[in-house]
Amino acid sequence: MATPSGKTWVGVKLSLDKKRAFPLTFEKIRSWKIEPIFVEVFNKELMLPRSGANPSLENKKVLLIGCGSVGSEIAHKLGSAGIGRIDIVDPDKFSTSNLYRHTLNGNMTDWPKALAVAFQLQEKFPWLKVNSYYNSLLDYRKSDILSAYDLVVIAIGAPTHERLFHDYLVKSGVKVPVIYNWLEGYGIGGHAVLDIPGQPGCLRCAYVEPNTGIRGLASNLNFIEPNQNVVKNYAGCGEMFIPYGAISSTQTALIAVDLAVGYLEGKLTESTKVSWKGDSLDAKHEGLNLTPRYQIFTSSLKKHPLRHPLCDVCQPKEFITYQSKCGKRLYLPQTLNQKLCTYRQQEPESVESAGLLIGYYNQKDEVLIDTFTTPKASDHRTRTTFKLESHSHQAEIEKAYTISDQLLGYVGTWHTHPENIPHPSNPDKTDWRTHEEDNHDRPLFFIVVGIKTTSVYTLEKGNVIELSIVPK
Repeated sequence: MATPSGKTWVGVKLSLDKKRAFPLTFEKIRSWKIEPIFVEVFNKELMLPRSGANPSLENKKVLLIGCGSVGSEIAHKLGSAGIGRIDIVDPDKFSTSNLYRHTLNGNMTDWPKALAVAFQLQEKFPWLKVNSYYNSLLDYRKSDILSAYDLVVIAIGAPTHERLFHDYLVKSGVKVPVIYNWLEGYGIGGHAVLDIPGQPGCLRCAYVEPNTGIRGLASNLNFIEPNQNVVKNYAGCGEMFIPYGAISSTQTALIAVDLAVGYLEGKLTESTKVSWKGDSLDAKHEGLNLTPRYQIFTSSLKKHPLRHPLCDVCQPKEFITYQSKCGKRLYLPQTLNQKLCTYRQQEPESVESAGLLIGYYNQKDEVLIDTFTTPKASDHRTRTTFKLESHSHQAEIEKAYTISDQLLGYVGTWHTHPENIPHPSNPDKTDWRTHEEDNHDRPLFFIVVGIKTTSVYTLEKGNVIELSIVPK
């Protein structure tokens, strides 16, 4: 029968202590015993949403490479989310040494991991299509295979192979989104990154060395310093392993699946990173040194943009370079310059626009602009004046500072002038000198956008200095 919330299925059982024909009238049924029967309808349309799965994901195809302690948890969580097809890849067999932090049980010892996990999934999720393959990550550097999937999830814990795979994707132009995830030993934490082709942010952003800006061999997301012995050895070199428990592997799998489902549902549209931070007691007991990121990290489980300003893959390729006679340089990406030009006061009724510059110091007197804040409804603006509402602009600075692990920060201001070739006014100069006094430890830059040209200034011992464009 129909109810306000949909269909309801009911059943009744009729019984009699003697043999009789089925009662077809009300009078004949009086002597029969009538009992309700619990009816549970076994169909996909009812069970998936009732169980928390998303029916809209039934047409999605995911390639999962690696089904160890983290990967097996990912497989189960993807299945429970309602993914329609999961192809699982792993070249290893299941051993009892991994029993306490894996979804497989002891009777699957010596099974190929991929086959065993696929078997588990098929038993639990009746409408899931799952296949298993006895291959490795680098076997999948084939565009025709990868292009068939909506998402690739990699859980192998092998940074070198992951970077080689990513290099193939960049060079071949394969447009498949990939999630890379890994955990660190001793319960210190785990990480996952979503790399969406065509969006700022890629795996290499997670491997930029913070101090030099070059590609590193250890992830800048890690909480344990590189080049330390983090493995245990209980029974010879064949039994060396990184110590972590099931809680760590499950937590890492959860952040990876959260990214996966968010992307497949269309809720995540930019490349994203997320980490979880654990207690440092065990790591310190082993004498391990922790990274500065661990000390300052306060965004556990929060999603942040993956893009790193110094990544040579994602960094803008075209810049306008400004230089002063005293050697100070400002690098303005062409894309940001074009955005600034959209605020030109070309119409008689156009009011001034202004904001703060966000960037980083490439060297002592060199700044690369990464982005800038834009006018807010709370700012006061007229044809010839502006006054920033500082709280909202400062909030953007602090956010950029946090998600970049203290790399990005305030480096100056920008505003428009209603004149063809802009010149700083006396109030501008006074304001800039105030900014310089508050930030005396670093050079600041000030951009003035005119109707036809843009001017850039800095201060040298209180004197306003205009920068010139460096010819290419």
